[in-house]
Amino acid sequence: MDTFDNLQLPFALFKAPIAHAAIDGAGECIRCGSRSIFRFHDLCYSCFRNGLSNTVIDTELGMVTAELAESGMTHGLPLSDPAKIRDYKLTPHPVDPKFPDETWFHFHADPDLLKELLRTPKYHTWQGERWLFCCKHPMVFRGSLPSDVFAASGPTIESQIRIFLESPDWSRTVGDSHDSHTYYAFTCGSCGRLRYHEDCD
Repeated sequence: MDTFDNLQLPFALFKAPIAHAAIDGAGECIRCGSRSIFRFHDLCYSCFRNGLSNTVIDTELGMVTAELAESGMTHGLPLSDPAKIRDYKLTPHPVDPKFPDETWFHFHADPDLLKELLRTPKYHTWQGERWLFCCKHPMVFRGSLPSDVFAASGPTIESQIRIFLESPDWSRTVGDSHDSHTYYAFTCGSCGRLRYHEDCD
């Protein structure tokens, strides 16, 4: 399977086939002018990895921008009971007078980890990415898996995803599928846990 690692263009948080990445085709980098076979937000690999993109990425803890990453937090989410969130430090947004009953909270995370996430390609989705976290780290994206490659009965979806990811030929099998219901698989770089989210067109 073709991966960025195979081409000596490594990303710590993206270990899926290149075909699953939302990237630009060949062309000139808008920063340094070099010609690249792959571009990331119109940047060559080097400029993208050096943080020269103005990308924004959505996560399960809220959007992340360069400014927020520098501050070590996400834009956050509305929470009705922030006391249930025990793993993260939270900071409330100022209350919006138009929505006084809705309180948003920033989630705090290691700034370097959030910067690494912004220097990682997004993955193709139907409704938009939602990067997952585990052990207070952004997880490693492993691939997009259409639901029609899974058995309707038998092992759990999580078990089937794990089996697919361990198979050397799984990316070729998925490439032949045209199902619109897709699972996006992640593994934790710290504890190895598998998680996924799903969407459809």
